[in-house]
Amino acid sequence: MKNIDGNRVPPFAQTWQTAERRYAAARRSYRRVAAAAAVIAAVVVGANLQSPQVEMEALFEVADLLESTSWSAPSDVLLPEHQFDIYQEMPVLIESTEAAGGTLL
Repeated sequence: MKNIDGNRVPPFAQTWQTAERRYAAARRSYRRVAAAAAVIAAVVVGANLQSPQVEMEALFEVADLLESTSWSAPSDVLLPEHQFDIYQEMPVLIESTEAAGGTLL
């Protein structure tokens, strides 16, 4: 049998065998890569288990974290800056320290 260009087309059995050989070679290659990755992962895990664990509580004190950390919402930057208004935020007048004095205003 010939194709359009006039070259001879290989029989189906030969094409199938070639495809099976390529597939088997690809699987062997994949197995080698997977085995190498598993060995590397096992070495890394083993090295991490052998290294001394640093005690996390020795690195910081919980009380220091509670006193020094703060949180604000990301949307707080969109709000105007708070300014103290003495007339709106102080409901009572400040009285004089003198007994007979009266108010400061």
